[in-house]
Amino acid sequence: MISCHKVVIIIKLTFHFYQSINHGRILKQVNYPYRIRLFYTLIMAIFMLANAFKVQSAEPDNSVGTHLNIMGVENVLKTNILRNLSSNENVIPLSLLGFPQSDNYILNKTRSALQALGYYQSVLTLADDKLGKILTIDLQAPVRWQNTNIVLNCEDEIEGISQLIAHHPFTQGKIINHGDYSDFKASLQRQAQALGLLNATFLTSVLNVDVAQLQADVQWVFNCGARYSINQVTIAGTVLSHDLINRYSTIRSGDTYSQLDIIASQQALNRSGFFKSVVVEQSVNHLTKTVDISLSILDTDKYELKTLLGYGTDSGGKLGVSWRNRRVNSQAHQYVASVDFNKVKLDIADIHATFQYQIPLDKANSQWINLVSYQIKNEEIGRSKIFTLESVFVNKIDPNWSSQWSIAMAQEQLESNADVNRSLQYIVPSWQLNYYSVTDPFFAISGWRWQSIFRFSGEQLSDPDIKFLQTDQKIKRIWSLNNNWRLLLRARLGTTWMNTDDFNRSMPSNYRFFAGGDVSVRGYKHQSLSPVENEVAIGGKHIVSSSLEVDYLFNDDFRWAVFTDQGNAFNDWRDWKIYKSIGTGLRWVTPVGAIRLDIAKALDGNKGWRFHITIGPDL
Repeated sequence: MISCHKVVIIIKLTFHFYQSINHGRILKQVNYPYRIRLFYTLIMAIFMLANAFKVQSAEPDNSVGTHLNIMGVENVLKTNILRNLSSNENVIPLSLLGFPQSDNYILNKTRSALQALGYYQSVLTLADDKLGKILTIDLQAPVRWQNTNIVLNCEDEIEGISQLIAHHPFTQGKIINHGDYSDFKASLQRQAQALGLLNATFLTSVLNVDVAQLQADVQWVFNCGARYSINQVTIAGTVLSHDLINRYSTIRSGDTYSQLDIIASQQALNRSGFFKSVVVEQSVNHLTKTVDISLSILDTDKYELKTLLGYGTDSGGKLGVSWRNRRVNSQAHQYVASVDFNKVKLDIADIHATFQYQIPLDKANSQWINLVSYQIKNEEIGRSKIFTLESVFVNKIDPNWSSQWSIAMAQEQLESNADVNRSLQYIVPSWQLNYYSVTDPFFAISGWRWQSIFRFSGEQLSDPDIKFLQTDQKIKRIWSLNNNWRLLLRARLGTTWMNTDDFNRSMPSNYRFFAGGDVSVRGYKHQSLSPVENEVAIGGKHIVSSSLEVDYLFNDDFRWAVFTDQGNAFNDWRDWKIYKSIGTGLRWVTPVGAIRLDIAKALDGNKGWRFHITIGPDL
């Protein structure tokens, strides 16, 4: 507030200014009423300037608002009062005219905030203090829910509505909350709309608050009305067959209208990978109680050319190119041809050339993949050349579970200093089961993943004879400790039932276990932990590895981590050793997963620190 002393000064300044103008004969040409208006305008202008540029004094600074100190309440009540006063850090902003809010304004807003949470008889005391205002609150007894009578007028019992009503928040004896009342009322209307009750309405909606008796009663009569159905479904904008689209969309003509089914179908179509966008439009006919659904679909680009340039501490330099045709026909058959170069050096590189032909199956997200590949690998065991024909059936069981049945036919030529067969031909059937607890592993804050693989071969399937049964189990788990801290666990257990001598001599390189490297036991070289023959790591029948990691989100896009790894690949369960390491690293969170920069030290032997770079989802 501007003091009376300041008001007198403002009037004197205005009068002197007025006289100076008048003596200058400026106003002599203006009649008397206009002089009065000008004088009044000058007073208001200088008054506002003085308010904007007033001299600092020992009085509270109200230039941005009134500081309010609230006594007698905490937590939800205090927060609701400050929110109702539009307070920012306990300061009530100025009015639209630029003046501090009145005491009545503060008291009325406080009462309404307290009443919203059930306190109707609170005693409020507002007084000045050296910082602004101090508000003292004596709550008194609150109003509590007493009688609740909710009547449903529905032709048939609708489970979604009945269950919602059965769990209403108006528990007898509980302090009333007007926010809960409004939210529950709105949720009932939303649920009715979602279930196709598009004409549902409240015939009676009464909240009776008896302040004298400190109780509140709810009286509702909710009329469900008729349940609407889908009249017709039209699809436009895509060259793909309607049969394919209906594998992902459950919207059918004649079905009961369900908003949840429509949203789920739209999301499934968007996630299928076939379309850029899917827009759903609805036209409601209240006379016939029907809804027309229109799907406007924009296909993805037919062709895609991708190039790859990268680096990994295990895979070395990376180069790659791929060409994809997403629409060979209206059934969304597609193929992709690719060539990748890993461990790129001046005179040597791993080469992997593949051609895949993918056929969508009747079940959404399930497909049949046929693959031809030629691979040159430079591993610890030696240099291998592998030609493979493989057929894979991918079955998407539900959003979390999927399985794969596959059969691979391969011919391998191996150059090695170890005592192993140089030429192998084999057929290996396999089965794989995958589980993700989250639908988007790239942005998982918590959750877990399990991958289980079984594969085998036999005397009639290989040359020379390769008879084995193998399983490989992998699990990842993330616990969210709070908003910033996470605990991550990774574990792997693999075992092979096969004669050890036959394994060492004839097992294909793809099915030998190795430990060490970026995604195994950090601090050790890639594939360096395994049985050795002639100073060559030849891989083991079994593998055990695990990792325990704690990371901290110190920025929106960056995490710092510390970890310990342990593991080994070996041939004999009765005689094996675990190798351990510790390390720390930085994670950069990106849309394609975390980019991890780690430095780790092996705890076994006189080994130095190793640097590791990986990219991908945490699950």
